[in-house]
Amino acid sequence: MSRDAESEAALKWWHERSDGMGIAPALDVTLLHREQSPYQLIEIYNHAKFGRILVLDGYIQASQTDEFIYHEMAVHVPLLGRERRDTSVLIIGGGDGGILRETLKHDFVTHITMAEIDARVIDLSNEYLGVEGNYSDPRVTLFTEDASKIVSKAKYAGHKFDVIILDLTEPIGPSAGLFTEEFLTNLVATLSSGGVIVDSDSIYLDMDGGSFLQEVSGGGENLVSAMRRTGLLPHMEMYHTRIPLYPGADFGFFLYSHDGVSLRNPVQDFTAKHYNSDIHQAAFALPTWQRKWLGLGK
Repeated sequence: MSRDAESEAALKWWHERSDGMGIAPALDVTLLHREQSPYQLIEIYNHAKFGRILVLDGYIQASQTDEFIYHEMAVHVPLLGRERRDTSVLIIGGGDGGILRETLKHDFVTHITMAEIDARVIDLSNEYLGVEGNYSDPRVTLFTEDASKIVSKAKYAGHKFDVIILDLTEPIGPSAGLFTEEFLTNLVATLSSGGVIVDSDSIYLDMDGGSFLQEVSGGGENLVSAMRRTGLLPHMEMYHTRIPLYPGADFGFFLYSHDGVSLRNPVQDFTAKHYNSDIHQAAFALPTWQRKWLGLGK
């Protein structure tokens, strides 16, 4: 292929937005669907190897090939990291259905509240990705409205959640209002004494030590820095995994709690497509540079 032909072929590839990172994944994909919802640009692409891919405001959210890695690690680690029974779970975001699907696999989860602001993400994910979150399960209460309103109502009603999973987009669209001290204050007020909040973000190694995608894309804080600045929850623990289609592929999960009980050792055996007890424990083994960058010890 000539250099001109190579250049023309490269221009046909879709590139994820890079904002301030100066680096972005490029995929040879076919557009299946694009629409501007009241909240964000929703795109569905098809890739020959990764299958159908959900993109929101220019950022990859999930692919049919690797979505299970993120969803299993986000759910099973906090749910199985300590003894739980009659467990109440709050999912914020998660419109592709994967977090819900994995949470429903545990019988000790008795109630799930899910707040996804954009109903079109749910509809299109069901149509194109087939992740199979069961919104008809009697344990599930779905709200298609602003999560900040749901959390505020729960706070004033005295409702408590044992596990809160933040499955958020980057802070440039409908999630932007959730990266605030007011929202975090209300959220923490709904967390039970032995509960945990799960947050996550893509991690980059760079000349300054490291960067978070949420901080770069939003031009401000992510929840790690916001939690540390506010001290709303005094304890943080981190684990990570590798997700091929996420920027940098290195993906961190952050656990915030009142009591600081470590969740690194699973209390029961459970095997999924990616998750198992060995993976659970190994995920907490961080490289030295990340521990130093995050101030988590030597």
